[in-house]
Amino acid sequence: MADYVQKLRDDLVEQFKGKPVIDALMEAVGDELNEVRQFYEDLRDKRNIQTAVGKQLDGIGDNAVLTRLEAGALACAKESVYVLDDDAYRTYLIYKIWKNTNNCTYYDIIRAFKMFWDKPLHYREDPAIPATMIFETDALTPEADVSKLLNAPFIKAAGVAILVVANTETPEMVADVPVEGILGRGYTTTTLPEIETGEAFIDTVLPVPAAQNITQTKLPELEEDEL
Repeated sequence: MADYVQKLRDDLVEQFKGKPVIDALMEAVGDELNEVRQFYEDLRDKRNIQTAVGKQLDGIGDNAVLTRLEAGALACAKESVYVLDDDAYRTYLIYKIWKNTNNCTYYDIIRAFKMFWDKPLHYREDPAIPATMIFETDALTPEADVSKLLNAPFIKAAGVAILVVANTETPEMVADVPVEGILGRGYTTTTLPEIETGEAFIDTVLPVPAAQNITQTKLPELEEDEL
């Protein structure tokens, strides 16, 4: 960015450099030129749809015939005119300008969808649904915000319908459920592994009632080792 104060000082011949009065004059004139330069740079940059903010962006909306409130309605927002920030409003302005100037070809429609949806869309037609363009997604996880696609504004030719199919899937959920016997509310059976021993004993523990429940322990058959 040019600094006209410094440019004027650099253009002075040597005998005038460093003179207080001339230097003050160069600074006064240079500041005015800097303001003019800044004005034209703002006029060039801040009325561009990619860089405009605030009221400048609202002015672009006037030209595109889409106010901030109308863009909020397209976004399914329920607040006032200030509901959309500049970045969100800018996206809908680009969409509106594209809607105003496109030819409604397949590529134009896909481009409009891509402004709001960055995942693949597959196009097909169905003889049972004539004059309808069907766009279908791949299988989407719950993390994908499908509402961005289903609520996205689209463009279409007169007499042609648009059908959007969003396929979602939920991964299988696995959980361990512990089961425990609770006194007074259950029946618990415990099976013990085989134990080698040289002693013979009864393999069943007699039932013992406890608060109207029965606890029973079954032991496996035991063979007596040969001596």
